[in-house]
Formats: sequence, structure tokens, C-alpha cells
Amino acid sequence: MLANRRGEGIAPLRDDLWLDGILNEIWEEYFPSVSRTNEVVIEFSRHWKTRLGLIRMNESQSRTYIGINGLLRHPEVPEVVVRITAAHELCHYAHGFGSPLPRLFAHPHAGNVVGKELETRGLERELLFYGDWIADCWQDYYNRQVGAIGQPKRSGAEINTRAAAAAGAHR
Repeated sequence: MLANRRGEGIAPLRDDLWLDGILNEIWEEYFPSVSRTNEVVIEFSRHWKTRLGLIRMNESQSRTYIGINGLLRHPEVPEVVVRITAAHELCHYAHGFGSPLPRLFAHPHAGNVVGKELETRGLERELLFYGDWIADCWQDYYNRQVGAIGQPKRSGAEINTRAAAAAGAHR
């Protein structure tokens, strides 16, 4: 544990190696029947407001990338939130989204298939905590973090230029 100037303990930020360990633990404990048919890389990614994770696969299907919202690297976020976010993406992998496995559903979230999968695999209690934390804490946490790190501001001219370019692309 690190210390600040006043000698108070500060937990270090979580890193990609820590995150990879979390994914491997979840895979071994809750998803042992799911074959890892390609290389799977998990990393902290961008700071999204409305997305906690994503999964995608390269064209050759040799590599799957799981990105976890970079704001979840802070120890203030309960570890279970990170674990359920990674498990959520692993459900997509198991269902054939972002993986070479056969696609089991037409849409990745149809009929709450991810929530049902997490419950079936024994993560119901953690999923409930996760849902409560997202509902009760995420917005305030996000606002505090974005205020602390700042977000790049675009000028009005830049916004108008991008909007015009986007409109032209859709004609």
C-alpha cells in the first residue's frame, strides 16, 4: 500500500496484469466448460459513461479483446463490480459474440441471456450487488472521476465541422 503526504494509506491502481488474473480466476471457477479457442486479452480501456466493458474479435479470429472501463481500475470501485463486468464479457464469449465459438443467440443481450447465464453459473449474489452499486453509486463516481481527470473539450467550430462531415457521409 502506498502512502500520501500525510502518511494515510492509498491503495494502488489496479493494472492489466491484475485484471488478467481476475479473468483467469473467473474462467476457471465459473466457466470451466467454455473452451478458450483463441488468444483472449483483457485490458483496462477508455473511460466510458454508459459502458463498463466490451468484447471484440479480430478478423482472423485468432484474438479476442476484452476492454474494461478504465475507471474501474480505481480501488474505490468494489472488486465485485470488476469481476461481474469481466464475467459479463465472458458470457458473450461463451455465447459466440467476440469469439470463434458458435453463436447461440441472435442478439447478445436478447431476453437477459447474460444475466441468466451469470445466475446459472453461481454469480447471482454478486450480480445483485453489482446492479445495486451501478444504480446507487456509478453516476456520482463517474462524475467525481471525470471532474478529477477532466475530459477534452471540443470547440464549437470543431463540433460543427464534425457534424457537417458526418451529415455528408450519410447522404
